[in-house]
Amino acid sequence: MSYCAEIVTFTLKADEDEYVALRKAAIAEVKNAHPKLIAVPFCAKRSGGTWVDVWIYETKEAADAANADVENMPEFLKMYAVLDGVEIELTEFPESAVSPLS
Repeated sequence: MSYCAEIVTFTLKADEDEYVALRKAAIAEVKNAHPKLIAVPFCAKRSGGTWVDVWIYETKEAADAANADVENMPEFLKMYAVLDGVEIELTEFPESAVSPLS
């Protein structure tokens, strides 16, 4: 089995606290609609002011399905509205590449 990670880069058009709250609601909405979203482990601000966010799905097909459904997810659209210059890199990695911490 291989997983799919979306590595998303962007800049913000909103306050960081507002973005974090919108992100939390968006993650819950996407996970509810697309249970094959398995992790959204971190979001970080880079030294140059851009941000990076990582969304991990069970498969590339699951990621594609979630992306195709964004118009039906108002909380996700609210979060997306405060992003600028969005770029998404899709990567696939084998289950054996996951390093559990426990």
